[in-house]
Amino acid sequence: MEFIKYNNNPKNKITNDCVIRAIALGTNRNWKDIYMELTELGIDKGLMINDKKNWKMYLRRLGYEQQKTPKKENNKRYTIQEFCKELAEEQKIYIISIRKHLTVVKDKNLYDTWNCSSKCMGNYWIKSNKIKKRK
Repeated sequence: MEFIKYNNNPKNKITNDCVIRAIALGTNRNWKDIYMELTELGIDKGLMINDKKNWKMYLRRLGYEQQKTPKKENNKRYTIQEFCKELAEEQKIYIISIRKHLTVVKDKNLYDTWNCSSKCMGNYWIKSNKIKKRK
């Protein structure tokens, strides 16, 4: 695993935008577009853009599925570094929750503004391969 310092904030600011940064990188979309769409959804639902309910709903709408927190045989959680080494797959993108932070693992590498590889991971999201039926 390699930590790759990455900040897609258009002003290169270090601010509380991890939800926007992670979703933009994880979905290969523009930071500003994600910001606007999360804002619109938040206004519609009465939530802040970085509220867990808001961004989880947003990811589901984009076709991402939440995966359970991976655990070792001893029932302990994996760190990001252990996940990259033991479970992550090449050419896959994972949007990972770490307490009150979102980060991205892409091609078994961690992309973020800071190295959170020693932190234990929570749930993660991957793009669903299911074909959705249109109503």
